[in-house]
Amino acid sequence: MAAVAIGALLFILTLYYVDVDATIDSARRLGFALPLILIPGTCWHLLRTWGWAIAFPDESRPAFTRLFRVRLAADAIGFFTVRGLAGEPLKVVLLYDRVTPEVTTAAVALERLAFAIVNIAMAGAVSYFAVRRLPMPGAWNAVFTVLTVLAILLLGVLALAVRHRSGDYIGRLVLLLDRWTGRRLETSRIIKFILDVEDVLLELLRGDQRRLVILLVLPVVCYLLMAFEVWLVLWAVGEPAGITAALTIDTFARLGSVASAAIPGNIGALEAANAAPVAMLGLGGGGALALARRIRALLWAGLGLALYPQPRKGAAPRSHPAGEHRP
Repeated sequence: MAAVAIGALLFILTLYYVDVDATIDSARRLGFALPLILIPGTCWHLLRTWGWAIAFPDESRPAFTRLFRVRLAADAIGFFTVRGLAGEPLKVVLLYDRVTPEVTTAAVALERLAFAIVNIAMAGAVSYFAVRRLPMPGAWNAVFTVLTVLAILLLGVLALAVRHRSGDYIGRLVLLLDRWTGRRLETSRIIKFILDVEDVLLELLRGDQRRLVILLVLPVVCYLLMAFEVWLVLWAVGEPAGITAALTIDTFARLGSVASAAIPGNIGALEAANAAPVAMLGLGGGGALALARRIRALLWAGLGLALYPQPRKGAAPRSHPAGEHRP
């Protein structure tokens, strides 16, 4: 309820600062260009599904169409509730009849991890160029400077974490806790599941190099697609923007999306996160961009609910071999 209240407040503030008459006029122009504007989002969903498919082991990979339906359904549930908290576990549930939970969880984690790392790097790079090349008020300059510094720090931490190419990490921590407490924590079903997921995830990371290359390139393409969507909307309403401006607007919108994950439907936060950076750069069309992205989000969420898959009845698949050595 607190998240809904925050979202409603953000929505009201956005309406207060956005020129409503100009937004209504822009909406008419968007109507003709909407099919074209929806193309980047469509490509984004297809590429994200492909990235998720690549994250599965070759012998356990479900059909692309099934993954597409599961991903849309999980995103739709997460969109209307709490993103991540509701959507990601649902992917495991909807694939339970085809893939073991350990493998699905590892695939979800690998795909999410790859996109998170690359998005952090892209956000840091875009923020750096935004500070250097775009005229921004002092407060906004500080925001993007801080984002650049945080991206560098996070990438440094991740680089230290992946230096070693052998052994596990959570398993070592559990072993250390066993020695301290005198208990066998790995006999717990939850701990065993986490250890099995780590085994599968590390097996995927240290296996096919082609998989890693694809998972590192796809986020860059998806990032550019969303920036292209920004450029398309502003171009359609007669407010053309440069590529640096489009990337900056989309980067701030991403930051707002992460911060507002608990707001159902991203109500208010989506509008504010897209309209605010457009106005900050002295451009028009912020309301049109928020409207276009709201329409796109609702269309895909509705499609996800319409395509909601039903798991088959029957026994779950056999456990993945990577976890069989656990007691």
